[in-house]
Amino acid sequence: MKKIKLLMVSLILLFSGVSCSDFLDQVPDEQLSNTILFQSKDDVVKVLTQVYYYWENYLDFTQCIGNAGDDVDYNWNDYGPHYKDIGNFGPGTPRWNKWARWYEAIRTSQTFLARVDECQDAKFTEQERTWWKGEAEFLQAYYYFLLLQQYGPVPLIDHVYEGADLESAILAGIPRTHADTLGAYIDNLLVAASSKLDTVYAIPDRSGRGNATAAWFLRSRLALQLASPLYNGQKSVTNASKNYTGIVPSNHDDTKLLNTTFDAERWKRAMDISDQAIQVANKGGYQLLQLTTTTGSLEVSGYGNYKRIFTYPRGGEPSVEMIYFKQNFGTSNYGITHAAPLSWGGVWSGVCPTIEHVEEYFMANGLMPEDDPDYLAIPDYKTLETRGGSSQSKRFLKREPRFYDNILYPNRNKYSVRSGGTNVDPSVITESETLKWSAETDDKSWFRPFLTGQDGFQGKAGRDFCLTGILLCKWIAVTSTGANKGDFATPHFRYTELLLNYVEAAIEYYDAIGQQAVTHNEIFVRWDALRNRVGIPGVREAYARIGQNNLSNAKLRELIHRERRVEMVNEGHRYFDNRRWLDAEREGGAKHGFDIYSDAPSFYEVVTFETRYWDDKMYFQPIPQTEMDKNRALRQNPGYTVE
Repeated sequence: MKKIKLLMVSLILLFSGVSCSDFLDQVPDEQLSNTILFQSKDDVVKVLTQVYYYWENYLDFTQCIGNAGDDVDYNWNDYGPHYKDIGNFGPGTPRWNKWARWYEAIRTSQTFLARVDECQDAKFTEQERTWWKGEAEFLQAYYYFLLLQQYGPVPLIDHVYEGADLESAILAGIPRTHADTLGAYIDNLLVAASSKLDTVYAIPDRSGRGNATAAWFLRSRLALQLASPLYNGQKSVTNASKNYTGIVPSNHDDTKLLNTTFDAERWKRAMDISDQAIQVANKGGYQLLQLTTTTGSLEVSGYGNYKRIFTYPRGGEPSVEMIYFKQNFGTSNYGITHAAPLSWGGVWSGVCPTIEHVEEYFMANGLMPEDDPDYLAIPDYKTLETRGGSSQSKRFLKREPRFYDNILYPNRNKYSVRSGGTNVDPSVITESETLKWSAETDDKSWFRPFLTGQDGFQGKAGRDFCLTGILLCKWIAVTSTGANKGDFATPHFRYTELLLNYVEAAIEYYDAIGQQAVTHNEIFVRWDALRNRVGIPGVREAYARIGQNNLSNAKLRELIHRERRVEMVNEGHRYFDNRRWLDAEREGGAKHGFDIYSDAPSFYEVVTFETRYWDDKMYFQPIPQTEMDKNRALRQNPGYTVE
């Protein structure tokens, strides 16, 4: 998308440190005056394009906070995740400072909506006018949602301030708005947008823009957030004895800005909106991506069904799972170059899953590892078995397909890790000469991060090396090479999340009203579809095989949280899920990997590579001090100031 820098008036914007007259004098870089800005269709689309410009890609961990959770470590000490992990951030040193940027986007969308009807260009059709208004409403809602996620309740600015109104607002300041009020405003924008937009892209050149399905999708995500413990009563199921009232933001009059009394109906609303969003998506042809043909030995196992989502080529065939996505925004850089093995050459090899995340993946039989007697019988990672020409830890065998899609583990051979055929043991590893892990030489199709291995610490390039002995290969396609990494779209809203949202909300709602969720079949229709897509049994089927036929709500909650952490790893969710569940303390403390300073077998010792800082104030990011200085009505998030 063309990056047209349009310097619009920003309310915080308002509070950007320049005078009122300076605000009103700003014009786009193309030197269009406010008088003529909305006279031609070509200029109108530039304004709307600018609103899209503020939208970023979650793979860029240097700019986006969503992947700064506890599942992956980034082996560089000059980016946000490192500063967060050591507690080196605050109002004066914000590491992901998006406040002004997103308010600028909101202001631009509001300016667009206020003035787009001025354009009477004959080339500007009424259908386009309607579409573009809907897109501006959707985008405004999205930026407010991003602010709410990162900072908690923020000031609600619902119109373009001008003249005396602007001067008055600057003088008085604008306080933060209760999360429920802000949520209602966002939801109303999305309802309005969905009435103006097509359910699916009606014409090819609208691909990748906001549509009605995306608006419904964001309604689902918003409803789930407002129903979750952080926003709904502050009672954690993970840390049940802990009091979280101290993290609730407030205004200067001490008005609390989150709902402090649990309301079960919020979960019902999240369930219902997610259900409706799924129906809207289905009407538009969105569904789980499932390949209809097999290529090589992997597709029948579910491996290819999942892998294909994240290696969808730019300009390729439409993906039925991608509802809202970005084309070619740093995929090769952040998803591949940062994560590929050193032996590829010219890569950085520093996107490293923790052992804690590795152990979250299900087994091929659908059980969590800690529930599988066969897995529990393996004493440690040093217990090896020769498969496919290499010695591999038995803990890496008999895992589900998403494990092999996402986790590049030590001594993994080739790309192919499962054999074909519907009746073949899914744990069998085969050396396929036609399907390798990468389309490189034979030597480079092995991953050997041992001290003296081709991908190990001894051969590191400066500060670039694999810190945990494991790499995240989720975004690396079978055709990726050191020279040709691929050009992929990255999904921001994908259909699978709607299924996960519905299942989570339903489990929580039935638990809140005293019913056993395991008896509600509609939950498992959607949950099983997700698991069947990757070739593992449904939850009830898997656990019935070990005699657990009546799964409790607490167990189902644990399972759906695990499902989400596995399915959506490195898609910008982990950080925010940890917080809305009131389970973010898990980000602190010791984090583990393999002993990369040794060769096998000592390499397989699990060691602490980092002990991370945690403080409960980290449930919300600090409001940048520059914004506090500009807006006298703002009150900082708890824990970041002493008043």
